[in-house]
Amino acid sequence: MKVNEIANLADVSPDTVRFYNREGLLRPRKDPRNGYNLYNSEDLWRLRFVRVANKLGFNLREVKVILSHGTEGGLAGSDLKELFTDRLCRLDQELKELKRLRDDMKTTVQVWRQMPDGAPNGHSVQDRP
Repeated sequence: MKVNEIANLADVSPDTVRFYNREGLLRPRKDPRNGYNLYNSEDLWRLRFVRVANKLGFNLREVKVILSHGTEGGLAGSDLKELFTDRLCRLDQELKELKRLRDDMKTTVQVWRQMPDGAPNGHSVQDRP
């Protein structure tokens, strides 16, 4: 498969395929006749895996670790569990921070509603409780 073909099958842009290729996440072979990258079903699987892992919140460094272990006999279940556990802890922290931010914003909006004209100004943002 050429870049456009694998991109269509994975529902990504050709630029995404090229980016992941530069990052070493894909392993195309070169067509000796024209130097084009040729991708196979393993590359398609890896591309789809990267997209799913990204949606789960794993960064490229973490995905590289998972994939590199996969080519060296497989990532041990305990290692994979640790990666997911660490990511879950980070998500919990992010959720706490987002909830705090939401509560702060709600409080600010309530203060603004109590203002005579209901319009915030620079001081009301800084002076909120």
